[in-house]
Amino acid sequence: MPDNGSGTTPLLEYWAVLVRRRWVVYLAVCAATLAALVGSFLATPMYRATASLHVERQQPDILTFRDLSRTDYSWAAYSDFYQTQYKILSSEAVTRRAVERLGLTSHPLFEPSSGGEPGLLARLRALVPTKRIAVEVSPLDAAAARIRGALEVTPVRNSQLVRVSWIGADPQLAAQVANAVVDAYMQFNMESKFTASDQATEFLVDQIGQLKREIATIEDQLQQYGESKRIVSIDDTNNITLKALSDISQRRTEAQTRLAEKEASYRSILQSPPDALPEVLNSSLINRLKEEYAAYEADYSEKATRFKTGWPGMQTLESKLEQARLRLELETDRIARQVLLAAEADYNKALSEVRNLDGLLDRQEGAAQRLKRDAVEFATLQTEVQKKRETLNALIARQNEMALSTRLRDLDVTSSNVRVVDRARAPVAPFSPRTRLNLLLGLALGLGAGVGLAFFLDYLDNTVATPAQLAAFATLPVLVAVPRHGSSAGPLGRVRRRKQEPEQPVDLVTHRDGSAGASEAYRQLRTAILLSSPGKAPRQLMVTSALPVEGKSLTVLNLAVVLAQLGRKVLVVDTDLRRPRLHGPFELDNGTGATTYLSGLEPDPLQLVRPTGIENLDILTSGPIPPNPSELLNSETFTRLGASLLERYDHVVYDSPPTLSVADPVIVGSVVDAVVLVVRAERTPKQSIRQAIEKFEHSGISPIGIVLNDVNVEAHGYRNYHYHGRYAGEEPGRRESGKARASGTRT
Repeated sequence: MPDNGSGTTPLLEYWAVLVRRRWVVYLAVCAATLAALVGSFLATPMYRATASLHVERQQPDILTFRDLSRTDYSWAAYSDFYQTQYKILSSEAVTRRAVERLGLTSHPLFEPSSGGEPGLLARLRALVPTKRIAVEVSPLDAAAARIRGALEVTPVRNSQLVRVSWIGADPQLAAQVANAVVDAYMQFNMESKFTASDQATEFLVDQIGQLKREIATIEDQLQQYGESKRIVSIDDTNNITLKALSDISQRRTEAQTRLAEKEASYRSILQSPPDALPEVLNSSLINRLKEEYAAYEADYSEKATRFKTGWPGMQTLESKLEQARLRLELETDRIARQVLLAAEADYNKALSEVRNLDGLLDRQEGAAQRLKRDAVEFATLQTEVQKKRETLNALIARQNEMALSTRLRDLDVTSSNVRVVDRARAPVAPFSPRTRLNLLLGLALGLGAGVGLAFFLDYLDNTVATPAQLAAFATLPVLVAVPRHGSSAGPLGRVRRRKQEPEQPVDLVTHRDGSAGASEAYRQLRTAILLSSPGKAPRQLMVTSALPVEGKSLTVLNLAVVLAQLGRKVLVVDTDLRRPRLHGPFELDNGTGATTYLSGLEPDPLQLVRPTGIENLDILTSGPIPPNPSELLNSETFTRLGASLLERYDHVVYDSPPTLSVADPVIVGSVVDAVVLVVRAERTPKQSIRQAIEKFEHSGISPIGIVLNDVNVEAHGYRNYHYHGRYAGEEPGRRESGKARASGTRT
């Protein structure tokens, strides 16, 4: 869609596009709605029967133990479970069971020949060569495929319910097929579960037998190993080796204690004097000898005071005293020696006992170490036997549970996690076609397609339709937008004009219908031209266009009329010497004119001017069509023509050929005061407008602006032109005052 470059909102621009292309939208809507209506009436009525299922993830809690499968309560597992059930419902296995239940292979609607004549699309496909290999399909597979093609599985939101529907032309058959699919699904579900149970039971029996054999083998190995290693028990409380080691260690500790005591006693005796030993001190013999010695000594001391040493009695007494002392010493030494020998013997005995216990302890520790090493393998075998026995017990318990679970097969539906809530019934009314919905869809589709096509066509359109679009890329200002007038002004305008009056030519609309929107536009153009030059208004004007049939001659006539309405003398000169047409609206012949003067046949151009019947407006027609129009216009005679005409007229308006067709507009534009370029809305390509402007600029001519002609005001939102026309027609006083102000610019 071309950019208009205006400050209007995009929504208004989009609306303008839709209004301009409304017939495309109308056609698309009508075609789509008609197609939907015809298709609804021609379609075969279809019926839909629906059954409801309640599908739970868990089995009913009839037994205290769990079944084979474990329930995962995560959201992903929840979604995966139900999606799997939906796929199973529409699977080939379930639909084949449904066909077998109803015997549909022999039903007329499911026979291969019941499809009727192939459609147009099927026949066209048959004409296209393909490399497909024909495969023969069994009646059962074909019937199952037909069921799957018309089967619908729909979950009910926020519940565990599932709707199973089948669509067909026969309502009774639709209900039967829906119920058959439900029953087949429940049968498939039960068989799948009990098949898994049977397989699990067989697996358990095999595993239990294998475990029993493995346990017997390991127990034999354990017994042989225990006998070979003389292992009675590896339990600390019942282990003889460990008990003996503990007892020996305790006895060794006690012996070491006694050895320390005996050694201390022995060392003490060795270091003590004989008479200080307790055994000596406590000996009765020693005490008696001490008493005898004390007595002899006392007696000797007493007699020594009275007798001399040499007295025989004293000598005898000394001898007795010496013998008593010697005997005391001998007895003391003897007793001390006996004590020492006894202590040494005790010490040696204690030392021997400790040494014996050390050897015994070392041997027992070696035996304990060997037992420990042998016990590792023994314990490994024992642990393996224990674990396998635990596994065997678990498998036996599970086998018993599976045997009990298999008996639930007789309960059928009550033991399943799938239950029928509502069975399908034969529908009373057809499900399809839904004429209202099809019409609404056709209307929406047609509206969408029409809007899209309208925007696409507008995107491909390389013309300009509004002044904003023209101003967005053109380097010249837009002087005025002339609205469409006459029979092409739109449907409403045509109806109004048929009711009011006969259609009038648009060439002189400003003269015949001054209140029209086009007339007001030409008056705006007049004002823009008169104010285009500072100081004075342009007197010689040339109106041209880029391409033919864009309304340049129409613009020349109406511009001349509105200039004449200011009370100024205006002359229209037809310099389109190839296709002149200005004489037509005034019903004048074209026998003489501008070419007569330019060719030298008439020296005074004013003699060739003729009145138009409109006050202050005359015309100089083109005259006979010459063979060399460009040479005539590019002469000094044509330059003098303008000066001669300006002596009598205030404004001279030239009509020239299209700019891109010939060089005449450039020649005429070089001698006039202002050039106006006419562009026809929705017709002139943008490239042509650019080329026309560039052609003038390369020649040193700068047009004062562009007139956008034949604008569809109803399509583009320029309805205010009609308001302007009525405003101008209803207040003539203000219009006259506007004339007076504009006439002040006359030179």
